[in-house]
Amino acid sequence: MLASTKSLDGLSLGQLFSLGQSILNELEDTSLSSIDPHYQAKVKEGIIFLQSADDLVSKLHLFSENEIMEDINTNDLKFLLTSAYLGELTLKLTGPDTNRRTILETSREYIRHFLSTCQDHALIQTKEDITLLEQLSYKSNNSKQASFNPQQQREQKIARFKREKAVKDQIRDLRQQLDEVNNSNDKSNEDRDVDDVEREWIQALIELEIIKALESWHGIEQELMMVKEMEIMREMRERSGKDLNNESLEGHQSMPRQEKWGKDKPILSKEGRPLQPFVIMSKREQLKNQVFGYSHNLPTMTIDDYLEQERQRGNIIEGGGEPPEKEPIDDNDYEAQDAETMKKREWDEFVEANPRGAGNRMNKG
Repeated sequence: MLASTKSLDGLSLGQLFSLGQSILNELEDTSLSSIDPHYQAKVKEGIIFLQSADDLVSKLHLFSENEIMEDINTNDLKFLLTSAYLGELTLKLTGPDTNRRTILETSREYIRHFLSTCQDHALIQTKEDITLLEQLSYKSNNSKQASFNPQQQREQKIARFKREKAVKDQIRDLRQQLDEVNNSNDKSNEDRDVDDVEREWIQALIELEIIKALESWHGIEQELMMVKEMEIMREMRERSGKDLNNESLEGHQSMPRQEKWGKDKPILSKEGRPLQPFVIMSKREQLKNQVFGYSHNLPTMTIDDYLEQERQRGNIIEGGGEPPEKEPIDDNDYEAQDAETMKKREWDEFVEANPRGAGNRMNKG
């Protein structure tokens, strides 16, 4: 059951934050499907708790831009995670009554606010995180998407995954230390600085949420591109459907009688109105026919038709037979006779100097 407004009035900031945090941890470990009504009810309940906590954080002015991490009280440091948790829970919303684009943009605003606050308090320290934050900010603030190296993005993603695993192990170890101190009656534990361990634990939680927030923001930007393209395609499909319906209604009024239809009639009139039925294939149907059709182009004519077409184009040489005989040399043409004689002599000299097989020595010298 969702928390009512009256039940939230008596809760403190710490209680609201703890309730929202526990619901988020519960959803991370649950076996329920994200479309399950009980799962969605838990998501909405957690959002209500964390939104109330976020409002109290803003009213109390717990964080100032002039403060650094060392200036923030340990008990207040964990409330930096409120916006990050809201971004995570908002991404889990789904259902027929939700708008995916609104969900993505709302979650992005929570994540952007969390990262901006962390940057103000010098909590984002690694060069990789700062570079990725600048790239994501540029993407969200510019309609023209910047292109990044896919190989570099893959390497950064692997590095963030390894770093996230290491931070989770650190969080588990610090949580175990805190539990041992709280459950132990040994006086030797009194000398341990519990506040430092708890502060280190909260800082590790914030570092984990910074890694997850950067990864979520990157995924949101990619999904937003697809959602916007789908919306544009849907609008174009609806607009084209309306135009076709209007044209068909207008053409029906001026369409000739059915017995006058035929292949010898034009499909469209000069005004662009259809004069006879025809099939309109969408791009999707064309692609479908290409996928499920033949893997090769089918013949459109026979071989005889093709040869006849080439013959008409003049691409086939007709004729043939014996080569024409050489014209005899006139007996009175002495220059031609001398030239023919010299040609025969040169050939005889060449044959004598180059007997048959002289050039094929098989590398024998």
